[in-house]
Amino acid sequence: MAASANDIQCGAAYEVVRGDTLSGISKRSYGSFVYQPIYNANVDVIGTNPDMIYPKQSFMIPCLSADGSAAATSDAEEELSSEGALILTFNRASAPPFIINSGIIDGYLSDITEATEGRVTFVDPEVVNRDHAAQFDLVTSGQVDGAYVLNPTIAASHPLLQLPMMPMFGGSAEQTAVSLWRLHEGYLAETDYFDDAQLLGFVSAPAAHIWRDKSMPIKAGERIAYKNVYHDVYFHGLDTRGPAVMRAEFAERPAVIDNEPATYFMAHGAALAVGAWKEGSNISVMEVDNGLYTPTFSVILSNEAWAQISPADQAAIMKISGEALAHRSSAWDGFDNAFRSKMLDMGLEFEKADRALLDDLWLSHVGDLNDWVAMVEQYGVSGTAALNTYLSDLRSLEDRLIYKGDETFVDQHPFLTGGS
Repeated sequence: MAASANDIQCGAAYEVVRGDTLSGISKRSYGSFVYQPIYNANVDVIGTNPDMIYPKQSFMIPCLSADGSAAATSDAEEELSSEGALILTFNRASAPPFIINSGIIDGYLSDITEATEGRVTFVDPEVVNRDHAAQFDLVTSGQVDGAYVLNPTIAASHPLLQLPMMPMFGGSAEQTAVSLWRLHEGYLAETDYFDDAQLLGFVSAPAAHIWRDKSMPIKAGERIAYKNVYHDVYFHGLDTRGPAVMRAEFAERPAVIDNEPATYFMAHGAALAVGAWKEGSNISVMEVDNGLYTPTFSVILSNEAWAQISPADQAAIMKISGEALAHRSSAWDGFDNAFRSKMLDMGLEFEKADRALLDDLWLSHVGDLNDWVAMVEQYGVSGTAALNTYLSDLRSLEDRLIYKGDETFVDQHPFLTGGS
């Protein structure tokens, strides 16, 4: 529980109230107006301007050593250590307020501590690495104990996790994460495709849709699946440096490329946050229920860290991981749907992809699907059965979809009937 305005303790969270300043909080905490220790410990929450803090924000008050610097560990960590708890480092690549942390991972890690009765707990590493491409190596090299890994960054080593990055193979965040976990549990786990770390589960972002100037309607046959000019916007700065910085950078991007209006694949929240769409804009969105791509994450611990956890606590952790963890991705759906509702109120115009465009998107990646099936077959697992099951799970979870599509569409494609 966060401390109140009159009850500030080092090593504990403090919730900002109206009228607070960092220097005032520092004075009540340490007897000095020098606020830098608090700011340095919470820069990811506060942002680049230490004068801008807001009521209801919560951040940690670091304990100071004799020389006035922040102590290496908090009182809470020392207490846990003295009781023999296993304290593991978990690197969050996105900044603390971002939805993957505040809506999904933070609660999940807290629930692990509760499920293990405090025997397993997590702290930030001394230096947090915000590079999504570095996360897998951070864990497997032992630099941190755990992290969430953006699956497209490990496409070369883990190609079997890339299905949701193909057009029409994702959907809502919850729908995609659950379907991917069931694919793992039912088929991929029979192989050694993920033996370099302990896989706890998958988390997903919502699907990306097509944003373009409304003067150029999107039509089947134009190879729209290959026209994205701004990839994975969430994970190239929006989640680490914030929307103000990204809007400034995005404003410098060309509006016309190769004599055509620029085309962007983004979720609704990302499009609004970076300024790809704004009130009064000529940009509209073509919504594709199962997405142009759907980014997913693997939540992992190092094999060494996992081996330190008792079998009983491993079982307790896995009980709240796997599919249970995947369902937590619904928080990201709610987050994105709130942005969509706001944008509709602001005048967003949207269309739904028609059958011709859906067929075009599907056919654009049939070769990639055949390659995926062949890779699964190399592990001695039926690739066609695995793919059919994944698609069937996506369909069975359409009640998680914010945007409903044609329920008969997938039935007309050969992978659901054993064809190739």
